[in-house]
Amino acid sequence: MRIRAPSPGLLPVVIPEARSPFLDKDGRDPFRNGENARPWVPALRFAAAGMTILAVLLASFALAQSPAAPKRFTQDDLQRAEAARDAALARLKSLEARSADAARAFSEIDADLIAAGADATAREEAAYAAEEQLMILADETRKASRALTADQAALEDLLAVLMTFGARRPPALVASPEDAGSAIRAAILMSDAAPTLVTRAGDLRAQIASFARLADDTRAEQSNLAFATGALDARRTEIAALAEEKRRASAALDAEAAAARKAANALAAEAETLRDLLDGLARAAPPVPSVKPAQPGTKPPAAAKPQPANKPPAKPPAAAPAPAKPAAPSAGTPLQPAVGTRVRGFGQSLASGEKQEGLTLATRPAANVVAPLDARVQYSGPFRTYGLMVILDVGGDVLVVVSGMDALYPEAGQWVLAGEPIGRMADRKSPSPELYLEVRTKGQPVDPEKWLGQRR
Repeated sequence: MRIRAPSPGLLPVVIPEARSPFLDKDGRDPFRNGENARPWVPALRFAAAGMTILAVLLASFALAQSPAAPKRFTQDDLQRAEAARDAALARLKSLEARSADAARAFSEIDADLIAAGADATAREEAAYAAEEQLMILADETRKASRALTADQAALEDLLAVLMTFGARRPPALVASPEDAGSAIRAAILMSDAAPTLVTRAGDLRAQIASFARLADDTRAEQSNLAFATGALDARRTEIAALAEEKRRASAALDAEAAAARKAANALAAEAETLRDLLDGLARAAPPVPSVKPAQPGTKPPAAAKPQPANKPPAKPPAAAPAPAKPAAPSAGTPLQPAVGTRVRGFGQSLASGEKQEGLTLATRPAANVVAPLDARVQYSGPFRTYGLMVILDVGGDVLVVVSGMDALYPEAGQWVLAGEPIGRMADRKSPSPELYLEVRTKGQPVDPEKWLGQRR
């Protein structure tokens, strides 16, 4: 028995020694002409080898057709993948065009937000002024009331004297000449009391008029305050709706564009993989003739037109980069974030013994809070004991921290414009809501009031 060296990819071929069925009793071959002359043996050996090779080939073919065999991709698969990729890229391009339209819509929303914020700030100032005037009027009313109460005893004495003089009129000198002394004394007393009575009566009339004026002014300021409060409520509702519209539209557009971009990237990667696979198979496979050899005397078929080489898959548009950090500070005059009164200033000692690094303002209930300058929102959300906080990057290595709000409008990553509402204070009167403002330049805290003054 001998073993034939296998062809590439095939198993070794075992070829048994052929034995003649016509052997004599001594095992010799009667058809052999000489010691090594056996002409039929090579034929038998070739036939046996051919049967073995055929069996191996059939086994290999069956293995290739089994379910475990890997899938063979075709040019049609590549074309379908590239068509899907091109459709995704077209959709992404359409979304980017819609993004430009959305940017214009966002500009309109921003303009409405700024207008609403400016009007709300004006209403806040009017309401604040009305409340201050009401406090002044209340103080004047208390003073006038104390003055009237203090003069009440003196007025009662004066009225008692007048009533006494009324009951004891001076006697008639014609009828009673002997009472001339009494008549003279009564006349002297009345002449002395008359100017005092006139003065006191004038003071009383002035006090009564002052009370009436204070009452009218108080009613007018209460009406102004009610009007400003009603307008503020309407503006707050409008601001909240606009901010939600901006957030929702931005999130929807970003999500749709991100999904389309992800699909385009996946399809492009799939097409690239298929192309590499097909190209590799084409390089590894031997050339196979597409037609039979031409017979003598026949005209060869016309050569097929060369197909254009497959273009490399177009790269999908890269994801929109995050807005770059502004290099220069925002131009313009910074706005005070909210209308309020100063409670604690920069560097003032706190109960903990530390120095405050910002400015604290007491605001009206549900006061509107706006961005002091054009900025990108670096952070928006709760933070430790600061409550709801917004960190604004206004450029020039300047960060503005605004905290203490009860509601926030923008999200991290959004851009806001100067005067655009970014939050709302708590709706309570006691204790008054407090807004905290901190400004940091290159990481170091600076006095917000000085920063505002320098920028002005």
